[in-house]
Amino acid sequence: MKEGIKKILNNVKKYRYFIIFVILMLSVNTYAWFVYVTRVDTSFTARVKSWNVMFQVHDNNIASEVVFRIGEIFPGMEDYNDFASIVNTGETSGEIFFKVKKVEILGEVYTDDNYTTEQLVDMLSNNYPFAIDLSLTNTVVNPGRTELFNIDVTWPYESGNDALDTDWGRRAYTFRTNNPYSNCISITAEVRVNQENINNS
Repeated sequence: MKEGIKKILNNVKKYRYFIIFVILMLSVNTYAWFVYVTRVDTSFTARVKSWNVMFQVHDNNIASEVVFRIGEIFPGMEDYNDFASIVNTGETSGEIFFKVKKVEILGEVYTDDNYTTEQLVDMLSNNYPFAIDLSLTNTVVNPGRTELFNIDVTWPYESGNDALDTDWGRRAYTFRTNNPYSNCISITAEVRVNQENINNS
């Protein structure tokens, strides 16, 4: 036991300068790292304004992907309205864009792989006896403001085309009967807020 302790003490004496050197180097590096981080943080916060935009649906924070679902559609249905909130709690304005990623109507799927957002928005507004409108309350969200990404679905009892109303009314009824747990309409969109365009304009 004593021999073991002597060996350890001899090794410590032998390498004491090396151990002191290592401790000294670690201390200097830690101090230098702390100073460097402090300097970077100070200059960063001095130059950059706060940038904080949240996307919300019914007060729940979400990512930039928004999904609107309408369970049932029929001629004379009550108008459907929903929205996603774009809340700017920062200090910088941002430009709002949306891109339609996927549209599903009575089981038929259309995606941005084959259609542009403009084509999909036009199709939703004009190709059916019901109209689906996607819109922004503003294309810019200013600091402390909230803007909305809206969806409105309307299908009056008489759209002006009885044959089309009857045809799509039957399709909707059949789809709902065969798929009671599916939504008649589902729209997935990506909402983005771009700070750079505002600052550079």
